[in-house]
Amino acid sequence: MRGDVVLSVDMGTTGCKTVLLSMDGEIVSSASRSYPTYSPKPGYSEQRPSEWWNAFVQCVGEVLKKAGVRKDEIVGVGFSGTLGSVLPIDKNGQLLMEQVIHYSDMRAIKQCEFLKRKFGSKFIYERTGNPLLPIPSLVKWLWIRENLPKIFERTYKFLHPKDYMVFRLTGEISTDYVDASSTMALDIRRRVWFEELLDELGIPVDKLPEIRNSFEVAGELDSKIAEDLNLPPHIPVIVGAGDTGAMLVGAGIIRDRCAVCYLGSASEIDLVSKSLFLDPKMRIPLRCHVVPGMWFGSATSLTGGLAINWFVDTLIRERDLELLNSLAEKSPIGSRGLIFLPYLLGERVPITDPKAKGAFIGITLANTLGDFFRSILEGIAYTLRWNLELYEELGIPPVELRLCGGGANSKLWRQILANVLDRNLKLVRNFSETTAIGVAMCILVGIGEYKSLDSIAERIVKIEEVETPTPGIRETYKRFYEVYRACYPALREIMHKLHDLSLAYSPSR
Repeated sequence: MRGDVVLSVDMGTTGCKTVLLSMDGEIVSSASRSYPTYSPKPGYSEQRPSEWWNAFVQCVGEVLKKAGVRKDEIVGVGFSGTLGSVLPIDKNGQLLMEQVIHYSDMRAIKQCEFLKRKFGSKFIYERTGNPLLPIPSLVKWLWIRENLPKIFERTYKFLHPKDYMVFRLTGEISTDYVDASSTMALDIRRRVWFEELLDELGIPVDKLPEIRNSFEVAGELDSKIAEDLNLPPHIPVIVGAGDTGAMLVGAGIIRDRCAVCYLGSASEIDLVSKSLFLDPKMRIPLRCHVVPGMWFGSATSLTGGLAINWFVDTLIRERDLELLNSLAEKSPIGSRGLIFLPYLLGERVPITDPKAKGAFIGITLANTLGDFFRSILEGIAYTLRWNLELYEELGIPPVELRLCGGGANSKLWRQILANVLDRNLKLVRNFSETTAIGVAMCILVGIGEYKSLDSIAERIVKIEEVETPTPGIRETYKRFYEVYRACYPALREIMHKLHDLSLAYSPSR
């Protein structure tokens, strides 16, 4: 194969990950940089695009230096990014907010209640595939209109993170079907903006970007930006994909009834379907896949790695995950009766409750640091089992379950998951880079190197190993899981009272 490479960038929840991928799918070099999330009030979650850009620039410089490739060997660029974040820009392309509303932000509860009164939860879900939560972009647009009316009026387009980065590189504005379907403003069946809904809400459809396929070329790299980044000018930049869609492609989940268990900042089980399916209880969001004509259910719990980061950075203050894993391995199954509810940002699936709170339940003087850390791994696994059971309840259990995301690096967590889920888990090669690899695969299709995602997946996506359940252990976990399922209903009313009190008595930071 020739020496050409593509530059793939994932603007993730906690940082930027950048990969150079060869034409035959091998990672040539990679780099990552973190950026902070700000929470000025309880339930608020914000980030600064200026910090995204700085992280991106640093990553590009590092991967080029590591790889030692010539500038003219880079033949395409693409991005993925978090779903549900909101970036308003004016007619001159300037951001109208220094800190933009992140996908995990929960401030728009009143806007959700308004939509429920006006249209009903069932109407919104059946037409857009989105449960009524503060997470989709639509409710955040409404919050901006009601609380920051001058910014709303000046907004030329509302962009998503990866769309903003593409715009910075090319001057072109577009979005993909994955991002669009996450907004609660797309007609999920017709795959067009839901203009009737937008008209009713007073949101001009021309404030939204054109929707295009992820692997289409959005534009060419601006010559000035190319010079600043030491990249060749005028190379193609693809539309890109919302992060979950890119992750599915990178894990090879592009066929009917295949699913992935993803352990990133959030944790989720996503299942692909060739036909549209809806959850009668409106718990599972439905998205358009990167693959045209396909959908996927996104049973996402808001905290995964975020809960681990919170525990380590806030309570332990010493980032030694190897030591914590070692201590957790010595803790017994069930963490000496300690259960962790991972609702640190409220919760999406399975309970659909923005007011839910995290909790450690069952603490005694006998509990050790290892128990606490193991209970976090187990608590997230229990939530993922609950999510998996939703698909089974709908009559569409996955025929295959793959595993990826940075959390899959923990052998202990993989074992816990296999036993709690009671399923074989196929660990994907390069499991921590699947999202960036998925974008790279889209670039390779977009520039004509491969005819389809199918053809490139067969060549690139490989299974590293298979984690299997251990007889006996899975039965023990089943008993603890039943206790876990009983915790949220018992504490729901208390969680809601604490949420309301925290808003009333917590000053802005």
